[in-house]
Amino acid sequence: MDYSVLARSYNTLDYPEKLRNTLVAFYKDTSYSSYGKYDLHRKVNADLLKHYHGEEILKYRLANYFRSLNYTAAFEVKTTNCRADFLAINGQTKCFEIKSKIDTLNRLEKQIYNYKELFEFNTIVIDEKHLESVKKLIPEYYGIWTFNGKKRYEHIKATISPCLNPEKQIQILTKKELKKYFKQTYMPSILYSFSNNEINKLFKEALKARYHVKWQFILNNWNSILPIDLQFFFNKNIVPDLIYSN
Repeated sequence: MDYSVLARSYNTLDYPEKLRNTLVAFYKDTSYSSYGKYDLHRKVNADLLKHYHGEEILKYRLANYFRSLNYTAAFEVKTTNCRADFLAINGQTKCFEIKSKIDTLNRLEKQIYNYKELFEFNTIVIDEKHLESVKKLIPEYYGIWTFNGKKRYEHIKATISPCLNPEKQIQILTKKELKKYFKQTYMPSILYSFSNNEINKLFKEALKARYHVKWQFILNNWNSILPIDLQFFFNKNIVPDLIYSN
């Protein structure tokens, strides 16, 4: 069965009737009339976690890995030209671009160029089928991870990017963040007043503060949030019971 069809049909905000119709249309076997709203969400999530090979699964694996570590993390971080799939921040910035089994590598070179100027350690998280192709595309300081279920494999360990660009780092901060951390918003003045190392340090502090509350919400509610729904709850910080209850 093509579980990408089920993934595309599912929405965390779906009402029970829509969830039942989605399951009936996909499995064509039962009405699911005895299932409550949470049971319907749990059924979809469990089946996708077991059978689906899209990026949502790898995002869940990354979040699960970092939740026990002393990091603040974030999904879909906007950069100068694209969005980083997952970012972990502590004393370092660790950026992860996901290429799942159903993804192509068409945009990877552009993404590599973007992230190497912003984040210290950059890793491509891939399905095993992409391994040899990605090895040929990435710079020597990029890392490669795969997951087999919960098991993480580090094929290449990321080393610090030699291409950090303070101007690019400043560009992805908001005016409010620039004012708070640099006491000014005019880019040429910031570049003149602060060293590259100082900009990188404050850049990390700003990103960590930006996402701390959202990530802490995920950690506090981890056992109540279903895997495919993680990014929704990261973005919205809604009490899970309000979504899952009938």
